[in-house]
Amino acid sequence: MFLRQHERIAFDTEAVLYFPDKKEFICKTLDISVGGIKVARESLKELYGYIGDHCIVELALTVPNGLEMKSVFLQSKAVVVNGDIRGIGVKFEGLDHETLTLLEKVVSRECVEEDLSVLKSKEGITVKPSYNKVLVSQLDGLIVESVKEVFIAFLGIDVVPGPYMERPAFQEYKPPETEVTGIVLFNGALEGGIHLSSPMHFAIKAAGAMLGVAGLDLEKQQEDMVWDALGEITNQVAGGVQTRISSSFESISLTAPNIVIGPKFRINYSKNLTSVRKFFRTPYGPFFIECFFS
Repeated sequence: MFLRQHERIAFDTEAVLYFPDKKEFICKTLDISVGGIKVARESLKELYGYIGDHCIVELALTVPNGLEMKSVFLQSKAVVVNGDIRGIGVKFEGLDHETLTLLEKVVSRECVEEDLSVLKSKEGITVKPSYNKVLVSQLDGLIVESVKEVFIAFLGIDVVPGPYMERPAFQEYKPPETEVTGIVLFNGALEGGIHLSSPMHFAIKAAGAMLGVAGLDLEKQQEDMVWDALGEITNQVAGGVQTRISSSFESISLTAPNIVIGPKFRINYSKNLTSVRKFFRTPYGPFFIECFFS
């Protein structure tokens, strides 16, 4: 029987609330229904000011996966609807009937791997594997190591690492909007890829360093040389990242590199991709490396 939204049961897990102002609050769930959850935290008063505001709620779940249990994070669009001395009420938003039916299995702790596969395709729901947060925390240093290995040791270009940014949970994923982007995709144990994005003048200078040719000019029929060289640089950086995460993801294959001019991406990117960007400064100009994955 389908639970009514007000029928609540005890539900003890970690919940994180992400707000558009980039604030996030780690909470504990008190109870859950098909319609939403009630959460508490030590400094509850901080959340009172968010009553009426939209957010993303993330729940830590454990579901059966064959003979083992699998940890995942489930995210849903939500709104904070009320609060009292016990906790804050959060209502799920924009979910269709089938999605709510699947959430009933979550509430009843009957959710299995097949249900998660269906939930992943639902509007307003994101399911992330347990390795997601660990990989995000590691990629800052791994990207820097890979870039220095290629740019300093191989190309002879000094690089200065800059900010490291993760896509906010409240924003949908969008690919880079730079003048030039090199792309290498990951397939297998990790689905995603690497972007090397930069202004045009950096792309030309970096390609020249790769080829050992100064003064490359796109107007002098050297365009293919530039793109081939930039693609190989992207491929080497992607390979460096792949090697460094291979202990956790053994079977990752790389696609051949591709170059995109401007925002004309032909890849159909999921709006729910996890994305991190590491920015760099060089004598030839700035660029950034983005690692994205589902």
